[in-house]
Amino acid sequence: QRFSNLPTYLPASPHVSNADVFFFLKEANQDIMRNSSLQSRVDSFFLYKANQPPVLNATYGPFSVEQPIPLDLMLTSASFGFTNKFTFNWKLKSHIINSSIYSNKPKIQTLFYIAGRDWEDYDPEEMLPCVKMFAFLESREVVASCRLTGHLGLCVVELELSPSWFSSPPPLLSEETASLEGITVELFYKIYAADGECSPEDARWENNIHAGEENDHQALSAME
Repeated sequence: QRFSNLPTYLPASPHVSNADVFFFLKEANQDIMRNSSLQSRVDSFFLYKANQPPVLNATYGPFSVEQPIPLDLMLTSASFGFTNKFTFNWKLKSHIINSSIYSNKPKIQTLFYIAGRDWEDYDPEEMLPCVKMFAFLESREVVASCRLTGHLGLCVVELELSPSWFSSPPPLLSEETASLEGITVELFYKIYAADGECSPEDARWENNIHAGEENDHQALSAME
């Protein structure tokens, strides 16, 4: 009589429902004894695309069980917590159109858009969130807003700076240094409920758009 060298394991069959695309994963050099039990089993999976909350199913012979996957384990965005849509993998991204601005054209334009959304189920009557952007330099502040709209869920915020932003460098910079290197301006944005106005009462801080970082928020270089 021959015996197998493989450990005993629970032959349950896992499956994910309500997900358009998902993958079960196997770790490289996985410990062969990891699932050597008839009482429990561990499997890793990756959700790539889902339009509604997914459910994990497991079957073993005539028995089956299912459980919704907790939202805190998925890439749902807190920024869209006020919508009734399932916001799996949604991200609000930004791109500053011109990284340097000049006194003869003192406008900062930033494109905001929703990434990760399945636009096949787009409803033209659906109202998307409003975005408000702020620019700060010392005690000076300028604000503008736009509402995400259309099939691609995008809009452009345009901030126009007054001449005083260009008239003098900060105290720690000489005029010569400021003219060569420019002045760095910090940008922030807030996101508002889709059914609300762009008013401070409904707002919350979202992200600082940092200079010089390779991330979802493109850098604003020094003003020149």
